[in-house]
Amino acid sequence: MRSVALLDGGLGQEIYRRARDVSSPLWSVAVMLEQPDVVSSVHEDFIRAGARTLSLNTYAATPTRLRRQGMLDQLEAIHQQAFTALEQAIEAASADVDIAGCLGPLVGSYQAQPDRSFEDLKAEYDVLVRLQSRADVLLIETMTNALEASAACAAALTLGKPYGVAIRLEADGKLKSGESLEQAVAAVEAFKPTAVMLNCCDPEVLTDAMPRLAGLYPVVGGYANAFKTVEPMARGRSVDLLEARTDVPPQAYTEYVRQWIDDGASVVGGCCEITPSHISDIADTLGNDYHLIKFSDLRPGT
Repeated sequence: MRSVALLDGGLGQEIYRRARDVSSPLWSVAVMLEQPDVVSSVHEDFIRAGARTLSLNTYAATPTRLRRQGMLDQLEAIHQQAFTALEQAIEAASADVDIAGCLGPLVGSYQAQPDRSFEDLKAEYDVLVRLQSRADVLLIETMTNALEASAACAAALTLGKPYGVAIRLEADGKLKSGESLEQAVAAVEAFKPTAVMLNCCDPEVLTDAMPRLAGLYPVVGGYANAFKTVEPMARGRSVDLLEARTDVPPQAYTEYVRQWIDDGASVVGGCCEITPSHISDIADTLGNDYHLIKFSDLRPGT
């Protein structure tokens, strides 16, 4: 039976949906500090849904973003709280799952190439890798340019643990930087990630690109979002302006996932607006056809 690693879904959006008043633009971080039980409950629901690899709530907790909000002095405390929230959920669910460190874009999602050097970017990712070093695996997510993706991979590689890098494609099939998928994969393959993936794309964009990606790297995967558009956030606006699609219920999303697996994906899950119900449907529907595993159990050819 073929093995497929099953990740969790849209952690940040699920936290946002459940939280009470949020006091900071870095809402996922603020909720974790002010309402930690909300974050633990979201993790636990994804675990009980069937996810085998769970991401820490650290996507927005980069030094650059925390400095901008006057919160840089809380960097280490935030990362420790992220571990605590997930570890409490794992204990409550008595689950054998991976803890995945999460390395997101340093400045913000959906931006083009930053005006920074490789060395500068890597130095910041080195800090994040150190703070998340006791995670089982690392997931680099929503990369929109080859330079930042390469710097994140270089930092992740030093930890000596399995890690994946996920690229975000626009509707035209290219990265926000204008680079092609082929250029992005060529840039990161020298760092030997365990898997190269696509994430936070529309499901249709991911479906179109998966056969191409499968021809570019030995282990690939994908996890889409279910937003109508991300343009408000790309322009620096608030998450409040984002709307969920109503045409991607759990059953429809599972059919997208099935197609990605048929086209070569060995890692699947969900991004923004993909809920525990979506992950549960994937686990229930595909669990008899595939051996659902942790990311750390991935091997070439699985």
